[in-house]
Amino acid sequence: MCVSRGVIAPQDDGIKSHVVQNKSSPSALRRTMPLIVAGYLFNTICYFAVYAVLPTDPTSSSTKNSPDEEESCSRRDLFAFQVVSFFNLSYLGLLGFYTWYISRRASKALPQTPQGRYFGNALGKGVLLPEADQINAVIVVFQGWDFFASIPFVEHCTPIMMAHHFLAFMCGFFCLWYEVNPYYAVYFGGVCEFSSIFLAIAQLFEYYPPSCLVAPTSSLASVLPVLQLFCQGMFVVTFFLFRILGWTTKSYNLLTDASYIIKNGLLKRYSPGSGWFLWYLMTMSGLLGVLQVYWFGEIMGKVLEILNG
Repeated sequence: MCVSRGVIAPQDDGIKSHVVQNKSSPSALRRTMPLIVAGYLFNTICYFAVYAVLPTDPTSSSTKNSPDEEESCSRRDLFAFQVVSFFNLSYLGLLGFYTWYISRRASKALPQTPQGRYFGNALGKGVLLPEADQINAVIVVFQGWDFFASIPFVEHCTPIMMAHHFLAFMCGFFCLWYEVNPYYAVYFGGVCEFSSIFLAIAQLFEYYPPSCLVAPTSSLASVLPVLQLFCQGMFVVTFFLFRILGWTTKSYNLLTDASYIIKNGLLKRYSPGSGWFLWYLMTMSGLLGVLQVYWFGEIMGKVLEILNG
């Protein structure tokens, strides 16, 4: 969708007050379409490639400690699924973490006003934060691909997970469609997925335990269990920091900015027709925030089981 952006930029945008005649440019969805198409192709090829090359029984059955491990070592489908998830989550998490905490472009490239954080490009200065476009594009890839790829798997095709995939997909897609919400997209879509990188690695070992991957005499036999434990611990810590504490504060900031935008009628000025989506984002920040708390409760339940066991 290509939108004309001749707008009057108020003084508190951090931009001189004048009519900005932005030359016609493709929307963020059109700009990122090559990345989206390439992402779907990569995920599909990666899944079948990993599935094809991974042996069903990489080590002798004598190295397996239990019947459950023997069953886990045959789940090439889930292992391949998890490898795809790892690549997507790594892209999102690392780019989001870098943009938010290291380069700090999420705050430097955008005017730090409610309209600057939410409308971004619509202020008339071109593409202010391309990292946000990339994150939203990969959300469209990952959540869309994950939705359909999860259907054959009982382990993943649950009402909560399928609803989460759909709702997150909608967030990424319409952020690109309307070119809005770049600041918060970096945090919710990028930084929050940093914790999931550790989860993806830890879950790989659920389908192929270390004893299935290497022989007991290998030097990696003692390293892989430590890596698994490290990733489990880091997942719990980063989940709490980014998805509980961080999610709560950023949701409050989003709601505060949204209230200012609605109260001052800025949607008609900068992004006509997108008002419903701002309400959608406000609602999702609350609903998905509740889901984070629910998941964290389950995580802590498993942690307590391990500690008490």
